[in-house]
Amino acid sequence: MRRIPIVVALSLLAVASFAQRPENNPGQGPPRHCCARVYDAGGKEIGEVIRWDDRVPNYPLSAIVRYKLKGGDDVALAIAPESIRGLQEPGGSVAIFTTPDCSGNSMFAMLWVPPLTKRYAMVLPVGNPSTLMSAATNAWLWATDYPPARVSPGATVFNSQWTESGNCQPYPAPGYTVTGTPLGGFWMRRVEDLYAKFKRPFYSK
Repeated sequence: MRRIPIVVALSLLAVASFAQRPENNPGQGPPRHCCARVYDAGGKEIGEVIRWDDRVPNYPLSAIVRYKLKGGDDVALAIAPESIRGLQEPGGSVAIFTTPDCSGNSMFAMLWVPPLTKRYAMVLPVGNPSTLMSAATNAWLWATDYPPARVSPGATVFNSQWTESGNCQPYPAPGYTVTGTPLGGFWMRRVEDLYAKFKRPFYSK
């Protein structure tokens, strides 16, 4: 079963919250939470907050953060105290590979609602983040080239997918061909393991 993209839920939340705040109206001052940044346990900066998940008014639950890639381009990530995720979760044949074991440095990702960033990204967690986000041992970041190009994979045969349980799942022969998805998706390259680079828990100030 495919999950509703995180970005859709947070976007609807953001629009409703933004519209209700007089301080976010033109001519009435700067937006709330201006210029906040997220750091790892060692004080290393991860990125600037784009939008809080502020369903609890007294403290932020998580945030969408602008993460700078090598070379200066940025992508959007969803960061909570013990997890880093993409705006689109894997599972349901969303993150697919031509190899039978999800190996290699090329992945096809079907992002339904990409963000307003120069490049798009997905995070593939290793472990079982569906039950406990902190249980994931790795968080592999994948990103498009610039500019991101939405394409149809055509007759490309995919032989495995990354699941919502944080592991690789091979497709039975003869593999999987993308059909019935006119929006297509994006080819991405493997970038880095974010949990090797940043130490949990994460915090903002």
